[in-house]
Amino acid sequence: MYHHQPQPHPATPISDAACLIKRGKKRGNYSCGRCGLPKKGHNCNLPKDIGDNSTPVSTPAPAADDYIISISSVSVSESAARPLPPLGSRRALSFDDDISEADSRGELDLECYEGELDIDPDMPGKFPASCLWEVLRRLPPVGLLSAAMVCKGWRETTKKLWRAAEQLQLRVPAKAQIGFFGSMLQKCPGLIKLSLTMESDVDATMLACIAFSCPNLQSLEIFISGTSVNRITGDELSRFISEKRCLTSLKMEGCCNLGSLIFSSTSLSTLWLSDLHSLSKMVFNCPHLKEVSLDFSRQENDRTDLTTIVNGLGISCPKLQNIHIASVRLSHAVVLALTASNLRGLRMLSLVLGSEITDASVAAIASSYSNLELLDLSGSSISDSGIGMICNVFPETLLKLLLALCPNITSSGIQFAAAQLPRLELMDCGMTICDPNSGISNEEGKDSDLQRTPNSKLHLIYQKLIIKHSRLKKLSLWGCSGLDALYLNCPQLVDLNINSCRNLQSERLLLQCPNLESVHASGCQDMMVKTIQNQVCYDFSAVENHFPYKRLPDGSKRVRVPYLFSPQPCDEEKKCSRARKRHCAVIST
Repeated sequence: MYHHQPQPHPATPISDAACLIKRGKKRGNYSCGRCGLPKKGHNCNLPKDIGDNSTPVSTPAPAADDYIISISSVSVSESAARPLPPLGSRRALSFDDDISEADSRGELDLECYEGELDIDPDMPGKFPASCLWEVLRRLPPVGLLSAAMVCKGWRETTKKLWRAAEQLQLRVPAKAQIGFFGSMLQKCPGLIKLSLTMESDVDATMLACIAFSCPNLQSLEIFISGTSVNRITGDELSRFISEKRCLTSLKMEGCCNLGSLIFSSTSLSTLWLSDLHSLSKMVFNCPHLKEVSLDFSRQENDRTDLTTIVNGLGISCPKLQNIHIASVRLSHAVVLALTASNLRGLRMLSLVLGSEITDASVAAIASSYSNLELLDLSGSSISDSGIGMICNVFPETLLKLLLALCPNITSSGIQFAAAQLPRLELMDCGMTICDPNSGISNEEGKDSDLQRTPNSKLHLIYQKLIIKHSRLKKLSLWGCSGLDALYLNCPQLVDLNINSCRNLQSERLLLQCPNLESVHASGCQDMMVKTIQNQVCYDFSAVENHFPYKRLPDGSKRVRVPYLFSPQPCDEEKKCSRARKRHCAVIST
């Protein structure tokens, strides 16, 4: 006998209808699931939630205040991934990265999820599966845990969302338990990028949990927030790196308890460690390492031997392209050890806070590495002569030059660099042209711990700066209290920082930068801020002599004719001659 598929009654709830179509209706099941009356010709008035027979998840969802977990992006396409926020101290290697805080409520971003949704077309609810997917993926993790308790269909959908996650950004509060953290990671078996902002202490247990729950992890970032402490030792971190065969990127803050490090990995390509202190040993065995960033503490009792570390980098990491080292123990000897390594592929070099780095160090760098695209010698003792050597060696390759906190540099050296480096796109000369009698030196120096008053440039306290550059996009002159005149002609400039340029005079300021998007003028005079707003918020380049067009007597060509030889200009010409208003943010607070 032919048995046709039973069709649900119009009064049957959608959730029950889906179950009937999927499992088939059992004999004798002719009563309403809500009120118990016969279904034939029956329209039930009871709410459909009463008849929901789904079993909720037994695990209660944590309160939003207990666990706040932000997911920056979840996707299967690498091109669709949103970049994770880099470490705040990486000014050189991440200068152009867009640093944005994650949404406090979290989000599952699956806009570019190209995988096939293995979900029944008629999911519980009044909308199709695709709509349910779009709604649930926008919920924070706490919301997903709550959604999983609604019904079986929603629970299955949330499981698929977790399994689709490839990137995860978590903020772990101080009272979070390691068990909950591990269960959250186990929901994402395909996770390859993990970023943690720790408000609790970090130890080897956390590393073990990550290693067990994320077998295919490729990128790990650990940020320290508040009063939390990173208690991971050098042996524990070395063991974690050697056991994670897929790990390619590691970025970690608060590495003050490492003591010694012996890295051995054939897959690691990026290594960022900050807050290092008194390392007794640091050995690298990473043949594919391309980027390394070592940020040491500013304490005077740091006993790290940087010369030995740099020698080891050159021997065991021949593919290095980006090097960033921030330490008050940087010296000319360290630079010589770096140049002796003969790293042919080096493109970005950042040696920050080395007061013993001089023009001789610049000469050594220029003679060994002629293809640098970024050079950061902030906090060094180089002078205008060192800038001249930089311009002679890198005129066709250098894109970013950072010379902040260099007290021996004058406006002449800055102007020379802008004139001789045609490909330059970013220049940072903050705290170079300083007034020793101004209080800004001490105020700004609190954060850098390196500010020094120029000892041989007292007669050049107030200087003017004239820069004309066709490709410069970002210019930073923060803290240049010795600057009283500024003239910029940079058509591609989009960001200008003149914070704390207190002696800059409004009548000696000229900004010819039509593409300027933001000007940071905190600490400047009120009249200066108004002058900046007047110059950057209106495009006066549109105000020209718009003569009307008139054809020649033979009608062959149209030429502009002055007003005295033509009738009064029309209204359209008047409108065109007005200055167009531009959108430029002037930040003065």
